[in-house]
Amino acid sequence: MDARRNELTKMKLLISHIFRKSLIILAFLLVSGMARAQNPQRVERLARLQGLKIEFINRYLKLSSADSGFWQVYTPYNMEMRRAKLNSTDDIIGMEEKVLTIRKKYQPEFRKILVSEDRVQKVYTIDREFNKLVREEMQKRAEKIRQ
Repeated sequence: MDARRNELTKMKLLISHIFRKSLIILAFLLVSGMARAQNPQRVERLARLQGLKIEFINRYLKLSSADSGFWQVYTPYNMEMRRAKLNSTDDIIGMEEKVLTIRKKYQPEFRKILVSEDRVQKVYTIDREFNKLVREEMQKRAEKIRQ
């Protein structure tokens, strides 16, 4: 448990560090006039966030070159999960059923790549853990701005 907590703490620090660097780059882009339209800024932020998520997943699952097929399975899995959650906003039970069906569908493929059942189970909590870290970072920044 302590090892996992230490790893999450390290990841929080890493994400915080990357966010700081990203803010510096964004400020430079704003000052230099390269980011005039709001839409390109949003696209850039989403791309940076996606990069952070990929790095987080690599570290969280301790992916190596032996796990090279992971992304070919995770990407469609993630897209199906998003669709299921977005399309079922009013029907919570229906959404949970869709999520369970998707997890069952991809579990054998994740098991082939990740081998360990522990690592397979972590796939199902990745988004929650990453979003939690992002929310915490955003709350910290909001508090700093208020002070």
